[in-house]
Parts: sequence; C-alpha cells; structure tokens
Amino acid sequence: MKRVLPIVLAVLIAAPVATTLASPADAQVRVGSGAQPRTPPRPRPRLSEAEMERLEAAQDEVAELDDKIAALEDANTAAGGLTEAQRQEWQSHAVRRQTAQATVERLEAKRRG
Repeated sequence: MKRVLPIVLAVLIAAPVATTLASPADAQVRVGSGAQPRTPPRPRPRLSEAEMERLEAAQDEVAELDDKIAALEDANTAAGGLTEAQRQEWQSHAVRRQTAQATVERLEAKRRG
C-alpha cells in the first residue's frame, strides 16, 4: 500500500501535463496550418493595349460630358430653365456619359481582377 499511494499521486499530478501535450496527429495538423496553398494564386488579368486606350478614351469622354452637363445645369439656374433644345442636349449627354461610365467601370473591374 505504501508503494501504490506515491504512484497514484504521480499519475494524478502528471495527468494535466499529459493532456496538454500534442499528439502526433495534432502536431501534423499544426505544422500544416501555416503552409502555402498548393495552387498558386491566379494572375491578374491584364488589359490589352487596345483596352487601355479604350479605358483612357472613356475616362476622357466622361470628364468632357461632365463639363458639358455642368454648363447646361449652370445655364438652367441662370436662365430659370432650359429650352427644349438644351433639354434634348442634356439628355443626349447624360445617355452618352452613362455608356462611357459603364465602359470605364467594366475595364477597371477587369484590370483589378
């Protein structure tokens, strides 16, 4: 009986340490958790030279149309309203701007990947 008590005490004291040690399976999982993915990241799609030129042209067109629309809106506030011709011109500019802006957004999205 004198030998059993120290053995039981030693096992009880060592039990918390044994439960915190990593098993071989845990060690394998932990080692692999920081590893790089097996497939390399996809390269970002690049814009062709023609697409870059189209993007720049569309950006310039948006800026130009913004200026024309702003000028018509200034005329609207100064004159108290737009003539029928000015309204049609404003609508035409707004439609062209929307088309150009859609082109800019599409090409920039492609460039970002």
